Amino acid sequence: MGTRLALLYDTQTVLGRHLLKMAGNRTLLVTNLMTPLVFLIFISQLFQKLTSFPGASTNYVAYLMPGIVVLAGFLNGAQSGVSIVNDLNSGFLQKLLLTPVSRASILLGRLAADVLIVEAESVIVILAAMLMGATVATGFPGVLLILLTTGFFGLAWSGFFLAIGMKVRKPETLSAIASFLSFLLLFVSTLMLPKSFLPSWAQTISDFNPMSYASDVGRYLVLGGLTRDSFVSAYLVIGSLAVVTLSAALYQFRRVVS
Repeated sequence: MGTRLALLYDTQTVLGRHLLKMAGNRTLLVTNLMTPLVFLIFISQLFQKLTSFPGASTNYVAYLMPGIVVLAGFLNGAQSGVSIVNDLNSGFLQKLLLTPVSRASILLGRLAADVLIVEAESVIVILAAMLMGATVATGFPGVLLILLTTGFFGLAWSGFFLAIGMKVRKPETLSAIASFLSFLLLFVSTLMLPKSFLPSWAQTISDFNPMSYASDVGRYLVLGGLTRDSFVSAYLVIGSLAVVTLSAALYQFRRVVS
């Protein structure tokens, strides 16, 4: 019991450190929080004439919003990877390992901070979408489930970019990987457009794209029509991704601390 409490306390300490670091860099904080909002506003305005599919006939923002919060989870994961590279290169992580803080809490605290930041970004996007006329068909429980899905999805990508960051240890390389994946996953998914709007080759890729699954389950919650099969499929995909990426992050972290 005492070990668990110590781990919890250490995790809270590391979590607080990351949040204070973010709060101390106001430019980074505002940029992180506002980037998904800017995507929501600009994309919804660029494609505002799309009215030929369900949901867009009344408000395209309602269709787009679930995809934007999913995108926020991905982008925040990339930022987390860059952050750990900076900690490694500056020697901060090595100094932290010399303290009595539990090694497991170093990784857990960072992941917890990532989830909190993603949730804050998601709340901003959801509130902005509602101000722009979007409504959530499933009400407040649906909003909570959207936030849960986004946090889970963001956690999976945090694990991926943390693992890559600890492997390559170069922010330029990590940024290049993140940029490539963001464009690839964004434009061959249902994040902005229905699957039927994509060319056949893109539809095939979309069937394997975790962004599509995460966006669709949130969209069903917003527009209505969530089924058990769609919910289970989305969480199986996101869960499988999380198991793989978090395992990779743990493996790389153990190599770093050893």
